[in-house]
Amino acid sequence: MAGEHRISAEGRSIAYTVVRSDRRTIAMSVAADGSVCVRAPRWLPERRITSFVRERAAWVVRKQAEAVDRAERSAGPLTAEEIARARALFAERLTECWSVFARPGERMPDLRVRVMRTRWGSLAASGRVTLNAALVRATCEQLDYVIFHELCHLRVRGHGRDFYAELARHVPDWRRVRRELHDHPL
Repeated sequence: MAGEHRISAEGRSIAYTVVRSDRRTIAMSVAADGSVCVRAPRWLPERRITSFVRERAAWVVRKQAEAVDRAERSAGPLTAEEIARARALFAERLTECWSVFARPGERMPDLRVRVMRTRWGSLAASGRVTLNAALVRATCEQLDYVIFHELCHLRVRGHGRDFYAELARHVPDWRRVRRELHDHPL
């Protein structure tokens, strides 16, 4: 059950959708298009939901501004030429990163290039590295960071302390690079 609502806060009119379910807590998200969704327990009074949105209005306005900024910086969908260039570049960079990363006897993983909406890269259980074709628009430093990130998962699953220690061996300034990469729209 969903409903459309609107409040005035932070000098703006904020529209939001309420989705009620059997959940225990209230949560709010701002989508890439700037739309606001509040997920709330069925039993929660409407006034509490309105208060929740009002208390977080500054956050909503900031997130909506970030969404507009990302949309303005987006270069649009990838072209066939960019995807072809991505395949060649990513294979070259994976080989280069692997030469630094690999231990004797380790086999370089297969590479797959895809257009992904929510991730820069992933590592399959089979050991195959998948990279987002949109990385062709990133810097070489950012591309290498994503490659090393996925390669480190060959040795350490998850994102715990050991994983980030392994990543820091290959990308000492990984926090800065990750922050810069996250500023790129997917």
